[in-house]
Amino acid sequence: MPAPSTPADLCDLAVRLAVAAGEELLARQQSLSIDAAAVETKSSASDPVSAADRASEKLITDGLTAERPGDGLLGEEGASRPSATGLTWVIDPLDGTVNYLYGRLDWCVSIAVEDEQGALAGVVHQPPTGLTWSAVRDAGACRAVRTPYQTVWDGGRSLSLQRQVGLETALVCTGFSYLPDRRAEQAALLRNLLPAVRDLRRGGSAALDLCSVADGTADAYYEHLIQPWDVAAGALIAREAGATVVRGPGTAFPQGILAAAPSLAAPLLDLLTTPRRSV
Repeated sequence: MPAPSTPADLCDLAVRLAVAAGEELLARQQSLSIDAAAVETKSSASDPVSAADRASEKLITDGLTAERPGDGLLGEEGASRPSATGLTWVIDPLDGTVNYLYGRLDWCVSIAVEDEQGALAGVVHQPPTGLTWSAVRDAGACRAVRTPYQTVWDGGRSLSLQRQVGLETALVCTGFSYLPDRRAEQAALLRNLLPAVRDLRRGGSAALDLCSVADGTADAYYEHLIQPWDVAAGALIAREAGATVVRGPGTAFPQGILAAAPSLAAPLLDLLTTPRRSV
């Protein structure tokens, strides 16, 4: 069987692996908790990693190696391989680990494939609900319900942001660092942001927050410091749905990201990037 090669093929491969990894995570979740012995920590005591994260990443990387052995790998839990094809897979095997360990629903699997121009295809799959967001560069974004046994399109819904929104009616998502000093800086910024917008949400998964911008269940999402695997797929999905995405060197968010409805992007950018703030 030939290896998948078109962007749509690569997206389909990412969907298959994300759904399979999601099933692995759901099976393991039943025996885990935030206090489980299988839980370790990363950057701080409040930043856990579990055996489930690593098992999910291995399932994904094994699948990619079997079908695309020359592609590069970059995964949150340590997967790393140089690319011989010009394509690199960027993997967050479990985005929202704290939520997962507490038994909440807001966690997901995120897989993107990048070329020299950035993300080519991306998939974010939320196993507890079956919701799956996907996008191919320059081909749009969509949301579906997917399980290992069937694919039921969410009304055949492609994503396209239409609503005009200003600061005062904006629902804005963000995330917080696990480092105490940085959290204090983020709290200082929130004191200025909260009075200017409709409300704020902190869901605990950057990938899902970006998808919420894409499907209109939130108006914007920002973080000033984020890892590439957290946003590689979600940023493409948001952009392909019509969101304005500001990210990377030379932008106001060189190490982070802002994704917002187009009418909201400029005023929110002004509010979030005044020189006196360091977040």
